[in-house]
Amino acid sequence: MPMDIGPMDVYRMLPGDNCGECGVKTCMGFATELIERRAEVDDCPLMKEPENEKQRTDLIELLTPPVRPVKIGAGEKAFTIGGEEVMYRHEKTWFNQVAILIDVDDEMDKDELVERVEWITDYSRIKIGETLSFDGIAVRSKSQDPSTFKETVKLVDENTDYPLVLCSYVPEVLKSGLEVLDGRRPLLYAATLDNWEEVSELAMENNCPMVISSDDIDEMVEVSTRAMAKGVEDDQIVLDPLTDPNDLRETTNRLVKLRRAAIEDEFEPLRFPLLGIPATAWISEGNKNDAAFIESTISCSLIGNGIDALIYHSDEIWSLMPPLVLRQDLYQDPRNPASVDPKLNEVGDPDENSPILITSNFALTYYTVEGDCEGIDCYIYPVDTEGTSVTSAVAGDLMTSDKIVDAIEEEDFEGKVNHRTIILPGNAAVLSGQIEVDSGWNVFVGPKDSSGIKDFLSDNWPPKED
Repeated sequence: MPMDIGPMDVYRMLPGDNCGECGVKTCMGFATELIERRAEVDDCPLMKEPENEKQRTDLIELLTPPVRPVKIGAGEKAFTIGGEEVMYRHEKTWFNQVAILIDVDDEMDKDELVERVEWITDYSRIKIGETLSFDGIAVRSKSQDPSTFKETVKLVDENTDYPLVLCSYVPEVLKSGLEVLDGRRPLLYAATLDNWEEVSELAMENNCPMVISSDDIDEMVEVSTRAMAKGVEDDQIVLDPLTDPNDLRETTNRLVKLRRAAIEDEFEPLRFPLLGIPATAWISEGNKNDAAFIESTISCSLIGNGIDALIYHSDEIWSLMPPLVLRQDLYQDPRNPASVDPKLNEVGDPDENSPILITSNFALTYYTVEGDCEGIDCYIYPVDTEGTSVTSAVAGDLMTSDKIVDAIEEEDFEGKVNHRTIILPGNAAVLSGQIEVDSGWNVFVGPKDSSGIKDFLSDNWPPKED
């Protein structure tokens, strides 16, 4: 979908009845929802009528982003990669987060394999209120033996509900894995100029996506063109430009060329999501820590340049967290800063004697304050500052005395505690006097850095009676 498509362009292709059956009151409102990807064309029942079939087809094509979206897996854990409209996330936003998959192989000891699969499935960390976890498991065939691979895929599938990637250049091996994954829609890795026909047939027969792998862009064009002519759908292709740990510059160059071909040129044979394999860092590195470090470095570079999926090998937390956190940050919509709801939140088990802390509703600020209050029974109220930090909000009149005074009444602070004292962040000290005058509550000015909250409360709480 080109960036210059507006609601009116979409509205002209809708029935215009304003029937509300789509869940939106007007067709113009529905057009806006479609552009923002909060709705789908088929949410409008009138578009499914036979007389609107051509309009429906044309509208779907109009709204399809330059990078075709590809769904991997089935059920609740299925995920979509691709579907991007812009080269740079500040132009609009990137929609579908980079999928991070961890590998296993068919020569691993069974107990070790099950343990690793369970670790991948259960892994999660919380950062600013969001759970960071993996998206799937790549099963590599080191043995290249169909029966061995089949048993491994079966064992993996029995111990996870994550989508799988089946990795082998031998079509017979891929076929053996597919035999135990009926309806699970795994990603097949990979088709090349030598085996594309057999892999394409497997993808079509099993209705699953496939990867085209090559470090030659012209070769990718040839294989994708042949595959689509054979019958592979455009939502079944992913491109792997190969990841060279010894030449990251050339890897990045290929990645950027493919991204430009898809988004800026909308060149049909290359309008597909991109897969990176930073796990290749382990091929040439003998030292585990060095390999894990290089893998993490490569991953972050690829994420910053628009990769859509990664196959990772390391299980070191310090190696995994950088790409997980970078992914979270880059895929936050730049038009809507990360924020939390402005409401009185409980931390620990507060009672009528507990302090009430004021902060901004910028997610990073709020969760930092909440983390620094671990072990303290208190209330935290994040003022609606439109997702900006305390310092910026005070300077921009987004955190005001009026908002805090209104919150004291609307959130019923007096019904929660038996004191009349709130604690402002140090950088909002300028608001304290007016809040006291307008609300009749006492105001303590706390530390500028939330890491000092515990010491501040130790010295100043409970408040002394006048």
